Amino acid sequence: MGRKRITYEYTHDGIKESVLRHAKSLRLPEGWGEQVAERVANATDKWIDDKDMVTEDDLRNFISRELDEISPDIAFAYRNHDKII
Repeated sequence: MGRKRITYEYTHDGIKESVLRHAKSLRLPEGWGEQVAERVANATDKWIDDKDMVTEDDLRNFISRELDEISPDIAFAYRNHDKII
């Protein structure tokens, strides 16, 4: 049987909510988490704008790199969200 192809619709708000959720999980100040989430979502909007197709891995890698620059703690939580740490 062929592999199932799963696609996701990219949204600015979806990226923002994901980053903010990780910031909240670290109990960072809410204002800081919102600033980081908005900044990452804006950068992602610009990055994705001229692309025809982006894989989920491409998207996650880009977001991780952006977070590395802004908040290594959130970056770590984002990268390891599916692991027990």
